[in-house]
Amino acid sequence: MPSWILEDDCLAPERYIRLVYSGPNPFSVYQSTFAILRRVLEIDPSDYWERDFRWDISGDPRSFYVRAIVEKKMDSRSVVHFEIIMQGNQPSDPSKNGSLTIVIGARLRTEYNLNTPFQQSSLYRALLWFYNFFFYFRVRRGYINICRDWLTKLNQAYRSLLKLE
Repeated sequence: MPSWILEDDCLAPERYIRLVYSGPNPFSVYQSTFAILRRVLEIDPSDYWERDFRWDISGDPRSFYVRAIVEKKMDSRSVVHFEIIMQGNQPSDPSKNGSLTIVIGARLRTEYNLNTPFQQSSLYRALLWFYNFFFYFRVRRGYINICRDWLTKLNQAYRSLLKLE
């Protein structure tokens, strides 16, 4: 099925926000991630999934890697994909400090499906380009600003949880 896809980074020219933490119990950040995302982004449980979860118990400290994805619909065409990556070390002794690196990013994706022969014609594509350039462009810029605000709030929520302020 052909489609026309527009994709932008919400933090352009940067791609991610990076937080580095060294202290007690870094794995607790992962355990409270869904609650933070639910509070900041106002998502349903069906919008959140963990793409990758790795936990290595072969050594001390125990290393872990988590990649969580959130899909937040903005309208019928546009979706924001948030990506949170957590990588760190959790010592088995609670009195020792562990480490954690959190990477937060998001992309706005707008997709126009071109299913019918008329939608695949050059006339329709020209009209679609005209509509996107003159009308929908401002809507997408507004979505990017909203996305940037959400990323700032996520950054602040993780910083306050880790007491990095």
